[in-house]
Amino acid sequence: MKASIPSPDTACSAAQLAGAKRLFPLLLLLVVPSAAAFAQAKPAAPASQPAASAAKEETMKQLLDYSRPGSNHALLSSLVGSWTFQDAARPFVKGTVRRTPLYGGRFYTVAITGGNLQVPVADGKMEEQNYQGMQTEGYDNGRRQFVTTSINNHIGSGIETQTGTYDAARKAFTYEWESELITGQRQKNKRVLRLIDTSHYAEDYYEIRNGAEVKVRELVYTKTKEE
Repeated sequence: MKASIPSPDTACSAAQLAGAKRLFPLLLLLVVPSAAAFAQAKPAAPASQPAASAAKEETMKQLLDYSRPGSNHALLSSLVGSWTFQDAARPFVKGTVRRTPLYGGRFYTVAITGGNLQVPVADGKMEEQNYQGMQTEGYDNGRRQFVTTSINNHIGSGIETQTGTYDAARKAFTYEWESELITGQRQKNKRVLRLIDTSHYAEDYYEIRNGAEVKVRELVYTKTKEE
């Protein structure tokens, strides 16, 4: 009787099966720890959510606090009301100012009306109008500086932005800015607003020429009405 000789395919399959049986315990050792590590790492994700939520709440709190009017805004509030002004050296330069609080004292609007003058209008023409100016004043809590924006109907088509500080010892605001009324002709300027008493203040205007301050105007203000 002839012995049964396994075919090459049958022999290969048997060898593979035997090898797989020997490798199975090793595969379990590799797979089980990886699965356990994954199972342990997965719950860590929700733990970060409360921290992220707390960070967002803190950021929102800071945004709200930095948006509130504070002691520096209160300094500007002392200028609220109606005023008359006059140039100290040119009595014919005079007018009125009305300063009102906006958004609960976060900002202040300043409406300025002066005398009659020739105002440039469209099509190269000129018109006689009262001088009109509009300013917005405030204090930037984030940048820690006073800010004034200014426009008028006479000279200049830009929106002027002045930034400044307050000196408590001198009771004075000092603003600086650069103007370019004609392209390429830049001019550095400074304005000092001096608080005299509850009914008076003054503004000194300077141009910086060759590194030196040149005083070009002094306006004196007198309060006529409280707001």
